[in-house]
Amino acid sequence: MKSVFIFGYYGFKNLGDEAILSSIVKMIKEKDSRIEIFALSYNVKYTESTHKINGVSRNSIIDIIKAIKNSSLVISGGGTLLQDTTSSRSLMYYLALIIVAKLFKKPVLFFCNGFGPIKNKFNKFLTKKVANKVDKIVLRDPKSKEIMESNGIVKLKEVTIDAAFSLNGVNDVRAKELLANENIPTDKPLIGISVRPWSVGEDFLETMAKFADYICERDLNVVFIPMQATKDENISNKIIEKMKHRAFILKKQYTPQEVLGIIGILDILVAMRLHALIFAAIKEIPMIGIEYDPKVDSFLKMVKQKNGGKVETLDFLNLCIEFDNLYQERVKVAKNLHDIVEKLKDVSKQNKEFLSKML
Repeated sequence: MKSVFIFGYYGFKNLGDEAILSSIVKMIKEKDSRIEIFALSYNVKYTESTHKINGVSRNSIIDIIKAIKNSSLVISGGGTLLQDTTSSRSLMYYLALIIVAKLFKKPVLFFCNGFGPIKNKFNKFLTKKVANKVDKIVLRDPKSKEIMESNGIVKLKEVTIDAAFSLNGVNDVRAKELLANENIPTDKPLIGISVRPWSVGEDFLETMAKFADYICERDLNVVFIPMQATKDENISNKIIEKMKHRAFILKKQYTPQEVLGIIGILDILVAMRLHALIFAAIKEIPMIGIEYDPKVDSFLKMVKQKNGGKVETLDFLNLCIEFDNLYQERVKVAKNLHDIVEKLKDVSKQNKEFLSKML
């Protein structure tokens, strides 16, 4: 029986990464339901119960080597894994997985990955050596291809779109039920805000609190949407504590499909998280991005949506102006977004084709 080993930032309850894994699993099962799937995970029980696949603890070297050795294909499954912004340790970990796969002569697929930045000279050298041994590279955006090539990775690269674009959300009725269960009203237009912890100070929290209050004063409801359990909740609650008006927050643990459905009934989404923005695009919801990483700006340009500013220099007045303009033009923006997203969904079909050829 064929088996596939997928590695990524899984099991941390980050809905973006879980959406990627869900999409990859779906594509594999549609190709051949008999293929056994193993995925690297921080929380094996969570991964196995959520995705109905086999989890492999990222802390068990023996289990990882066994899964790679027994696999017929190793997949780097989405996300920006090869970068040293987070840490060199993370980069070395993922490079080691690829090296082990090649030692066992296993085909390796980079599937819908982002790439970079890599700043350390030795990290650049090692990444170039390892990445040039990969059998197939499929990237999620043109910027990643540009960075790869500037780092000396000469392997042929395909550019498609994030794997999460093939995800289906729950319907509007179910999404409203989920909000009702948390006593979040849908009687007024609903504005979503998705923030994440970053190197932010009090200024950022104050600006976001004032901005959320500004939205409330326009007789609109605000709901904070955590994309990663605990981490996003904490910073969201810090902002809510500084607000004068009432805002809501999703408190329960949801699947990517459920949060995609919830974002689909918003009027506007304001978000730092890339996959919150991707979910909005899938559902054709007008958005404003807050840039903490170049990948956010890259995606906003792809879908022709507004960048509200960088986290470090976020300006309250500018954010309000951008919001007012978008709210007034939201029907027109949603229509334009529809045309763009239809093309991107066509591009996402190539992901399945590339994956099928490697299986």
